[in-house]
Amino acid sequence: MSENSSLYSLLKSFATHQNSGLLHLNDFSDYVRHYAQKHVAENPALNTYLGQSQDQMNKELSKLESQKKIKLLNSDGNYFIVLISFFAEKVAARYTDITNNAALSFPTPSDLPKKFPDEALESAAAGEILVPMLEGQLKSETPVLYSLSLPRDLPSLLYSSLTEPEALLEISLAKMRIMLSQDEYHDYFLKKLKISNPGKEISIKNFFTQFITKPVESLESLKNSGDVFFFWSQLCFFIRQDYDKVKDYTAEDISLLQSVFITEISNTFYKNRAQQNMQRSTALKNLEQNLSKPPYYFNRDAIIHFADSRGVPLLGQYTEEDLNNYLHDRTTNIETNDLPELLTFRTVGSEQRYYITKQKVLPLIVRLCSDARDTVRDNLTKEWFNHYKQFETVPEMNDQKEFEKRLEKEVRSTSPILYALLNSNFLSLVHYESRMSHDPATEKINLFSNGKLVSYSELLLMQRHEIATDARILLPFWYTTPIISWLAALFLGRTKKERKKEAEKRPVKATSHNAFEDDEENETFKRSKTRETSSQDRKKDLVAAAKKVEAHLVPQGSTLEREMSAYIHQWNRMLDKKNAEMLTEDVNSLIRDYMRKTLRTLSGTGFTVDRIENLATTLVKTPALSKIKDQEQLTMYVELYMVQIVKNL
Repeated sequence: MSENSSLYSLLKSFATHQNSGLLHLNDFSDYVRHYAQKHVAENPALNTYLGQSQDQMNKELSKLESQKKIKLLNSDGNYFIVLISFFAEKVAARYTDITNNAALSFPTPSDLPKKFPDEALESAAAGEILVPMLEGQLKSETPVLYSLSLPRDLPSLLYSSLTEPEALLEISLAKMRIMLSQDEYHDYFLKKLKISNPGKEISIKNFFTQFITKPVESLESLKNSGDVFFFWSQLCFFIRQDYDKVKDYTAEDISLLQSVFITEISNTFYKNRAQQNMQRSTALKNLEQNLSKPPYYFNRDAIIHFADSRGVPLLGQYTEEDLNNYLHDRTTNIETNDLPELLTFRTVGSEQRYYITKQKVLPLIVRLCSDARDTVRDNLTKEWFNHYKQFETVPEMNDQKEFEKRLEKEVRSTSPILYALLNSNFLSLVHYESRMSHDPATEKINLFSNGKLVSYSELLLMQRHEIATDARILLPFWYTTPIISWLAALFLGRTKKERKKEAEKRPVKATSHNAFEDDEENETFKRSKTRETSSQDRKKDLVAAAKKVEAHLVPQGSTLEREMSAYIHQWNRMLDKKNAEMLTEDVNSLIRDYMRKTLRTLSGTGFTVDRIENLATTLVKTPALSKIKDQEQLTMYVELYMVQIVKNL
């Protein structure tokens, strides 16, 4: 135990012995010296108090005063120590007595000794103290004594930090209950509430009955119920309004009005908290919905920038702590043996963590395979074409295992998200759970065979001989004529080293125009600049507006084209490829015709998210498009296609 805390303990012990929190300094000094003489053998630290000098004690008392544990008082040359904890405990005991007998009045600063210094009290408006305490703030290691000022010149309340604010509210409700239990007041205020709330007579009666007969349930309803907040606010207002007519307040009147103001402060706090909880709950639901939208995978930065349908950021409607708790619970809270609803993964060579809902893993893999197929196929076709052109072969052209390795390498470089998902530790479990759940959306997706991931050629629906055929088709005809191709390979073929050396020696040709072409282009540019009109400015405004709308509609990490492709597969479910392409082109033609007419009068300022939604909804409801079943996905596609049209003006 430190010297500081030891002296504070002695101070509290002496105050208990004296039954007073206002202690004479000399009396306390004598008490400490006698205590030190008696217990110095047990605690050698008390040796500092054995001398006649009080310098050490004065230093420690100054420290206690700076910590607001005591207050030193000089009264006509007499020095006193005001022990704040003693008075705080007394006030807390008084509130305990009032809890047992609500007829007792609240303690006020006038109940303190006359010599009690005002500086020892924390004085503020009642709401400035009670609201932070209800929020769990204003916590102190040592007891604090507050003076809570109230409006309308009512006496301030003396309040101790040792008393919970909920206990103060419970006392206030008990005082109001005493008054409203009387027949004349009960019927009078019940009638006023019914008159001001026509059609809610039953609710008012239930509220009033609960308040009078069920104190515990009444307190809980005040903390949690939505409709009751308004009833409490009205009841407090009617009571204050009725007492405005009284000129001279009795002690009971003052106590009742103090209770009314305490109840109003608490009611406002709980109402605001309920609204915040509702807003937070709605925002978290929007967060969950956003996680289920394309592109389905999001890093933390993208999640932080999520917004609701009005474009208002979700972060702010809930706190960052709420977001952290949500992500932690959704990624770790496993009530059963199933995987958590939200999964995380990283791409190769990156520490960036991505989040994806369990239900979207398999559909996303199918979508990414579809997106990667064309890219990988084009890359290999061009590469093999160059090899065939130089009469070369590479292992993947003839060996299926080498071909699979090459496909894996291409997927890793061109689609890192797809590669990360295919090599994630949760993919097999996701696949198994989808099979057990018999989900129609994923039941036909089969990524495993005999417990192993199917080959990349199966995932990408790509055959080695098909790529070889496509690459050979691009060759000149004489490459496919055996005799001519053999002679060309014999005389024109060169080794890799020779071609590499030639490529290194070959000078890089700079692309340039001749003087005539430059002059012609410059002249054309000058003529085009002189013909700029207000219509061109309008186009620029529309293009700029389209980019803003695109940023709102397209999730971060995705592209406009990718989103359009994803929505096409959702609303265009025709199995025949040719018919599906014709349907898509028919829809695109309708959109283009519709936009061609609309753009004649549309300005950049009028091209907003709301405007696009209205245009798309109107077009989708036309007879030509209303027959398509997936109206929501079709509407979203129409919005994106409209943005693309305006963006490419």
